[in-house]
Amino acid sequence: MKKNFLPIVILTIVISLIACKSSSSSGSFEADVRKMAGYRCKMQTLMAKDPTDEKAKKELEDLKKETEAYREEMTKKYESTKGDTAMNNKANKIMDEVMSKCK
Repeated sequence: MKKNFLPIVILTIVISLIACKSSSSSGSFEADVRKMAGYRCKMQTLMAKDPTDEKAKKELEDLKKETEAYREEMTKKYESTKGDTAMNNKANKIMDEVMSKCK
């Protein structure tokens, strides 16, 4: 069940950011998407560690809380610009770029 939970959380986070657009500037939006992609990459790395590693489990739980708080902050920040196709495409491109470098 735990294996199914994290992909759902990640998908929710990605969709939330993808559906958003910066009202102030595209640089800010790009930085926000890159930060979320960084969280996603770190989560992926922690999930690849040995499931019995207690330190990794603790880090993963802490990261989940931090990621959720950031997702909520970004949802509020970009609430007024949801549904912008150009921003969705840009967010997808940024996310793909960052995740392709994730190890």
